[in-house]
Amino acid sequence: MYRYLVLIWEGQDPAAASDAKRVGERLAREQPDWSRVVDETGLVAFHADAGGLDATARSQLTSCESRVLSGRRKGVVFGRIFRRGSELVSHAFGEPFDATESERMCDSGGVHLIENYWGRYVAVMRDGHKVRVIRDPSGGLPCFMATWNRIGLVFSDIEFCMKLGLLQFSINWKFIASMLPYSSLQIRETGLNQVSELQPGERASFDGKSVEYTLLWRPDEIARRARILDPAQATAAVRESVRETVHAWASLHRSVTHNLSGGLDSSIVLGCLKSAPTEPLVTCIHYFAPAGNEDERKYARLTATHMQTELVECELDAADVSLHRLSEVRLTPKPWFYIYDLVHSPIEVRIQTDRGATGSFSGSGGDALFFQARADLAVVDYLRHHGIRPGVLGVALDAARINHASIWRILHDGLLLHWKRPSREVLSAFGGRRAVIPQEVYERARADLTLLPPWIREAEHLTPGLMWQILGLSIPAQFYESFGGATAIERTPVLMSQPVMEVCLRIPAYVWIDGGRDRSIARRAFADVLPQAVIRRTQKGLADRYNRRMLDENVAFLREMLLDGVLVKQGLLDRERLATFINPDSTDGSFEYNEVLRHHLCTEIWIRRWMAVTTSS
Repeated sequence: MYRYLVLIWEGQDPAAASDAKRVGERLAREQPDWSRVVDETGLVAFHADAGGLDATARSQLTSCESRVLSGRRKGVVFGRIFRRGSELVSHAFGEPFDATESERMCDSGGVHLIENYWGRYVAVMRDGHKVRVIRDPSGGLPCFMATWNRIGLVFSDIEFCMKLGLLQFSINWKFIASMLPYSSLQIRETGLNQVSELQPGERASFDGKSVEYTLLWRPDEIARRARILDPAQATAAVRESVRETVHAWASLHRSVTHNLSGGLDSSIVLGCLKSAPTEPLVTCIHYFAPAGNEDERKYARLTATHMQTELVECELDAADVSLHRLSEVRLTPKPWFYIYDLVHSPIEVRIQTDRGATGSFSGSGGDALFFQARADLAVVDYLRHHGIRPGVLGVALDAARINHASIWRILHDGLLLHWKRPSREVLSAFGGRRAVIPQEVYERARADLTLLPPWIREAEHLTPGLMWQILGLSIPAQFYESFGGATAIERTPVLMSQPVMEVCLRIPAYVWIDGGRDRSIARRAFADVLPQAVIRRTQKGLADRYNRRMLDENVAFLREMLLDGVLVKQGLLDRERLATFINPDSTDGSFEYNEVLRHHLCTEIWIRRWMAVTTSS
């Protein structure tokens, strides 16, 4: 499990320098798997290098490395980085950047890095009297920040900071209250008052006294830059970017597992994996619950057979899931959706061990990238770009086919939204009303513009469809497994990579739905690679019955945790409504049980974990 820690302070502060020295000495004494990669006045950086193994062994265990800057410039890039256009050109594991590239990165304040490289990384570099920290646009590697004794801390793993005894924490209740109605909250604040999160594509500049934040990568600017309006051109661009990106990630491994749901996005990734020049061994994992529309084995088998790939089918039985183990989750700066790891991680670890896999891939993020869910917004985007022209009728017809709605209803709603004054109340447009959250909690969050992600807050001329797409891309995938130890295999949602994100953002919503099918450009891009039944498929599998049974099997635990829990006592959840739904006899079909299991239960668990830690300390 790859981790890093950076200490930044004002170089003329002897007390801070002494504290930083003590941290380094303690790491050397107590943590043999950690090593120092940068050691400068006012800047020290460490990383965990997989238990002191040699470079070959480390490269097989992790797809992350540390590449230092050389020459007069000092710094390091943590994670995994690819040079644009040279993704498959190999380098020695941990090989430093040459002096010329190092100077370009520093002199540009990190812009050269963003424009000429991509991957899953956090970069730290000295630029004169400032130290700059840059997180890549995918946000694939965690980057949290705090202050300790006038020293700025930048780190990926908060549990390690706690082992060093560097910080004490308190819960940020405003963040928690905002996250409940808007579970995809991605802002600089976290669930802890003492910790902030550097956003994807953002740069933090430390001068020893303050921190200045700048977005180096803005999706609204990418979307306006050379829009791709021709469907054929868009198809070619998507095919090329996805293939090259998947091939680059695949080149890091001899053997990988891939989560194959049977849907379009995961099937596209498998198709690209099978054409990878490095030919890694691919083992597909498919989860199924044998109930109605929750069983997608037909499509997973079809794709795996078509690709001549091994498929391991794993039946999920909600009766086997004990939610009590959630109390063992790793400490993180904000709540996450732990149920997936609770159910799937033991299965994945077993299969990965059996196959000698060092990578775990998925098609996560495809819905937002390929514009899967909100065809109705394409009409508004067309009107904002082109005005009222005859072409809007074709867009409305495409949207009506996808949404199974009247073209006149689609046109009517689109025109109203087009003429309406642009609103940045993201919750009102996209968040949706949660079933068990009091109205006043929802309204406070909806009216708070500070909850907007920086990508939205600082954007100009956003159309509704583009805003929906950006919101979907703004949530980085979880890097650390929720219960994982030091050897947990890193998951890679390969589609959520900067080159793919940039191409998809340049394609407007109304081009994505061309022909009256959602994700039509992605379908055309891989129509000659995948089985036609998968290309034509438009319905997604659901897990409603599985989630409902999991809730019923753990009803006593849920009542104990939630009905008398901290969230209810804080007035953030409606106890009476919760009691109605945490009930095996409930027949309310309008309620999505994910709300209780994935959102509220996991948040309650997170709060109790932190309250136990802060009380004991």
